[in-house]
Amino acid sequence: MNVKNVSTSIFEDIIITNLTGYITLADVNTWFNSFEKTCFSFIKQDKKFKLLVNRKGYTPEHYSIQKLWKDKLFSNNILENSIAVAFLLEEGDILIHLEKSNTKGNVMFSSNYNQLIDWLTNYK
Repeated sequence: MNVKNVSTSIFEDIIITNLTGYITLADVNTWFNSFEKTCFSFIKQDKKFKLLVNRKGYTPEHYSIQKLWKDKLFSNNILENSIAVAFLLEEGDILIHLEKSNTKGNVMFSSNYNQLIDWLTNYK
């Protein structure tokens, strides 16, 4: 069963955003509206934040959805205000490639939620 989760929440200075399950274009737009509002609640207060992006169990309805969510997530204003970004992904070739090719110290990829939360919590 591929249960949809397009939610965003806050844990201290970490914004946890979920875009998982069987995702349509409308789901990406719904997800982004909530995600953007949450990010801007920090930005308006001149506060930096950390991001945990949960994409584990993500199944797009159409290939164009992947581009849409990336374009929305990687807007300059959001990234300029984030301290660190962690991506929760399925185990497999894509995760291995991203882990090996990542050259940024403030970005982490993993299939282990607790590892990412610990990393973000301790990231300075």
